[in-house]
Amino acid sequence: MEPGAMLITGCLLLLLFLLLFRAPSGQGPGRLPPGPAPLPVLGNLTQNVLPLYRSYRWVRKGYGPIFTVWLGPRPTVVLCGYEVVREALVEHSEEFSGRAPIPLLKQLTQGYGFVNTNGERWRQLRRFTLTTLRNLGMGKRPLEQRVQEEAQHLAQAVADKQGHAFDPVPDLTRAVANVICSVVMGTRFSSDNEEFQELQRLIMSYMCYFRSLPAQVPGGPMLPAPNHQTSRSLGCGPLSLGTHWQIFREYERLRAFIQAQMESHRRSLDPSAPRDLIDYFFLQQAKEQTEFEDQNLLALVSSLFVAGIETTSNTVQFALLVIGKFPDVQARVHGELDREVGRARPPALEDRLRLPYTNAVLHELQRYVDVVPTSLPHTTTRPTPFRGYLIPQGTTIIPLLASVHFDPASWETPEDFNPGHFLDENGAFRKRDTAMPFSAGKRMCPGEGLAKAEIFLFITTLLQSFTLELLTDPGAIDLASLRRAFRGQGLSYKLRAVPRPA
Repeated sequence: MEPGAMLITGCLLLLLFLLLFRAPSGQGPGRLPPGPAPLPVLGNLTQNVLPLYRSYRWVRKGYGPIFTVWLGPRPTVVLCGYEVVREALVEHSEEFSGRAPIPLLKQLTQGYGFVNTNGERWRQLRRFTLTTLRNLGMGKRPLEQRVQEEAQHLAQAVADKQGHAFDPVPDLTRAVANVICSVVMGTRFSSDNEEFQELQRLIMSYMCYFRSLPAQVPGGPMLPAPNHQTSRSLGCGPLSLGTHWQIFREYERLRAFIQAQMESHRRSLDPSAPRDLIDYFFLQQAKEQTEFEDQNLLALVSSLFVAGIETTSNTVQFALLVIGKFPDVQARVHGELDREVGRARPPALEDRLRLPYTNAVLHELQRYVDVVPTSLPHTTTRPTPFRGYLIPQGTTIIPLLASVHFDPASWETPEDFNPGHFLDENGAFRKRDTAMPFSAGKRMCPGEGLAKAEIFLFITTLLQSFTLELLTDPGAIDLASLRRAFRGQGLSYKLRAVPRPA
């Protein structure tokens, strides 16, 4: 081809890309909201818009609480602030209830399960999960007893440290994992069980990679994988991020663990006495053949493990750091526990009504830690008029939960840890709809009740018996900086748990 023809062809291709990928102006109905002008093919990926929980403030300042960013060649509408997020997820719950494809999950689950699916499969499996959790005792005494038992094992593991400095992550991860195991497969594992240790390692490795850019962006596997040095700096251990294909191999090992449990359950199933979620699934499988096939059970159980273990253990881990930083808050919780619960029995969920300050501290911790700052991507199920725009069907939607939890229009001191956010003028606990740690609407986390029970019982059981002390000067700890790092990289620290005098 002649040089002149090549130049003309190149210019035409560039013009085509600009026409295809330019951001809509956002003026008038029938258009996407405005946003930063994208580059051809790359969109806004090179313009410091990721992660969104860090960039949304400057983008929102220029374009308002609803804006469009281009993550590659596809537009994504970002929702900011309590009013906008609630209006979308609650008042327009059906229109915003779709799940946008998550590249890594799509490849790993091959369209099974309910986290990354839509339509009848999502509806049936989500309904089954909610119903089964209720059958197993969600919000009732049987499930509470399982969590209380694990809380006591956790307290004993901490007591065994004899006041010496320790990293709380292994014990917390094991406690949360055992609760999930008891619900899903009716089994509790000892701390020295090698199979159980491998399960925890696989899940934490998976989540380290899931938070990385290659896992989130279409075509991400073509991006350079994090190297060994990077994985160590993220606190994930040697090779725990690994490469894209290593994660596939490790996910297959997780599936093999679950399959072994499924085969064991199938052989020992007693239809008159279901023990756990796997048993209930097999009973449903015998009744109908629609979405209750083994591949869906594999994907369902793996998602419960991954989501249930990592987020809850991370929340409690950061909570212990915050409690150690504020001795006055810890002392007040100690006093309330001593008055209302005492030492003769373990804390119970019904104690929440008698522990308004403790309850406020735990709710504020979930707001402030903001362990899931960006909801999993939604998608519109139909053309959706919303606040003056007409969002096309199938558009990816990101409800930015960080913008809800740090919205100055909703919180008195959003950037500070302040239990008073959840207390009224009389010191009584007050629920705040402006807190959405488990999201909202039809895609809200189905394990919210279980996670809240674990957070309450684990922390109150530890504080009933121990005073938490950090190894560094509490005043030198910058929680805001640690929280920002924690969201993307995890957290590593040590503390001492000093037994409280009787």
